[in-house]
Amino acid sequence: MIPKNWKAYLVWAIGIAVITALIALGLLPKDTPMPPPPVPAFDEAQIQERCGWQRDDEAVKTIADVLVFKVFANTPAGQAEDPLPDHVYLWDSFSKVLGRAPPSKDQGQIGSCVSFGTNNAVTYTLATQLMQGGGADQFRDIAEEVTYGGSRVQVGGGKIRGDGSVGAWAAQFVNKWGIVAREKQGQYDLSTYSVQRCREFGQTGVPAPLQDVARKHPVKDITQVKSWGEAKKALASGYAIAVCSNQGFTMQRDANGICKPSGSWAHCMALIGYASINGKEYGRIENSWGPTAHTGPLGPGNPPPSGFYADGPSVIHRMLQQGDSWAFSAVQGWPVRKLNWFIRHDNRAEPLERLALNRQREVLYAMAP
Repeated sequence: MIPKNWKAYLVWAIGIAVITALIALGLLPKDTPMPPPPVPAFDEAQIQERCGWQRDDEAVKTIADVLVFKVFANTPAGQAEDPLPDHVYLWDSFSKVLGRAPPSKDQGQIGSCVSFGTNNAVTYTLATQLMQGGGADQFRDIAEEVTYGGSRVQVGGGKIRGDGSVGAWAAQFVNKWGIVAREKQGQYDLSTYSVQRCREFGQTGVPAPLQDVARKHPVKDITQVKSWGEAKKALASGYAIAVCSNQGFTMQRDANGICKPSGSWAHCMALIGYASINGKEYGRIENSWGPTAHTGPLGPGNPPPSGFYADGPSVIHRMLQQGDSWAFSAVQGWPVRKLNWFIRHDNRAEPLERLALNRQREVLYAMAP
């Protein structure tokens, strides 16, 4: 089978041949490193097996109807009238707290995207909370297998036979049950992500001992985000968003880190920031297909390599209007959080305060108490 990115392989093969010839002629040293082969591009089949969002408007309505704040526009943060910053990079919260870039997650060959989009949104929200000094004093990753199984079985009742879940189910699970750290939990070693365990929990649900662990760390509030305007206000207050929709994108980022809308993905990803590019607003979407699925320049703010920018007012707005996108708060009541991240300069905004990265103790695990 001819690979989808055969041109990249051709260029790589020509490069290897040229370097080999120059070494043979004595024009290059013998220990000249050879360029690594290109990473295979995702084909359509690989993309679709990783898309696991199940649209269920009735399930969304049932969960939203009992919330104190049904949509983000009703929260205090959603009604804030202060001018918003021209850009928000929630990955900076992670880097400032931990002294390293956020990890690029890969869900593997299973439609567990709803758990990854949900957990990524919770992770970035908690990192921002920790940056402000509120919440717990340690940080670790969150186990997607638990969120996936809990959403499908504990909340969804095991209705779905194949892969996938509903965004509202995952939001309710982390709210009513909670989240579990990616580490050894009694007899369950969750220190590394496992597709097999993800599929197992997705069929049988979260084991009782892990449910007990989750209940110690609930996400205190959830609410729907239904518009680009709401999304910007949520992000400006440090609340990341799990976005579920059937909008697909190109896999290649352009010179500004933007992927254009293309095709259909029944998929969940996290919205973790926004920026103005050439006078237009774009949101930064974090995917869960690993650091090499999308290729090309990263765009402004040095974001993680596993995502891309997308048009905010039109494309992301349309995604949010499908109704199954959620913001997460670790603080009851959704307060306006005046983060004051940026000081304006003529060229670029820069952080107002830089948290010391050489802390006396390593900050490892942020959970809502």
